[in-house]
Amino acid sequence: MDSNETGLESAIPAHLRVEGSRSPRGDDGRTPPYPSYSARFPETVRAVACAFLGVQSARPLSTAARAASAEIWELCSGENGPSSRERATHTDEQGFDNLVIIAYWDDVEAYRRWFTGNRDSVIGSNAELADHGRWIEAVTPAATGLETLYSSNTFPEGVAQVAADGFSADIREHGYWGSMRDRLPRSQTETLDPEGAPSVPGGSGIIHVEPHENLAIIRSGQDWSGCEQPERDSYFGDVEPHLRAGMDFLTAGGSSIGCYANRYLTSTGADGGLLPQTFGLSFWRSLEDLERWASSHPTHLAIFGSAMRFLQANAGARLRLSHEVYVLRREEQHFEYHNCHPTTGMLGAARSDNGR
Repeated sequence: MDSNETGLESAIPAHLRVEGSRSPRGDDGRTPPYPSYSARFPETVRAVACAFLGVQSARPLSTAARAASAEIWELCSGENGPSSRERATHTDEQGFDNLVIIAYWDDVEAYRRWFTGNRDSVIGSNAELADHGRWIEAVTPAATGLETLYSSNTFPEGVAQVAADGFSADIREHGYWGSMRDRLPRSQTETLDPEGAPSVPGGSGIIHVEPHENLAIIRSGQDWSGCEQPERDSYFGDVEPHLRAGMDFLTAGGSSIGCYANRYLTSTGADGGLLPQTFGLSFWRSLEDLERWASSHPTHLAIFGSAMRFLQANAGARLRLSHEVYVLRREEQHFEYHNCHPTTGMLGAARSDNGR
């Protein structure tokens, strides 16, 4: 373990730390207000893969769309399939229902073999999609372009499900504006400025969105399965309404502040039933745009304020919070859409002024 005199550990593991060209924003000896942890991967893991594999149709979700999602789920159990997979659902801004499979690999080469063998089936290359659409949003962030933050070190969520070395000790880079950047290994030597804009090369049928350098993605979740009723009442009475309002703003108006797309998803079980877990998934022009929303926009300040009130009112709170952020090279991104409505995910960014 690498820790300072306070017993806190850096979110950046020792093998990814370098002599930096910038000083961390939290490099002032402060003590975080509560414990948080980062996922830990073996040194041999140089990158991970995360694929969001979606189907959509007008409400209610069509039988064909449900069958397609079930087929994709089974494909994930095959050779070179993901080490972790989960399901979620949401209704998007156009009123379309979406079923999403979220798949993670800690072996990018295995992911590439799986993708090469199954891409046509997932996207429906040889299918007539009369009443539903399919989409793939897949990324392979380098270990240096990934940062994570968790309120619990006993219940891995998201990419932490494939982190073979578990969790760090309590980390020091959290609890202040700018800590997200301080947890990113690439930020030690890079400004992470965006280069270019998303675009669609043209054509019809299956549409591929060309991404740009240093696009940022955040998945930020909450799990209240372990909460007693008073804590649930506190969460749904104060925190969740502000969170939903923030998610609604990013979905409807996020393009004005650099958010290309946003989804507010609910996790589901094998039977399709809703689980006591939700997460936001958003795509940003840059890490800086994401940071600016987090630190200064009224919608996020309302979320942050309600969360602080919740933690103060619920000592030993059992609400579990999770957060993973990727800052991606152009070649680490793959966005593909088949028979989807025009504002689906990054397709909407490439077909509007969002791409600037």
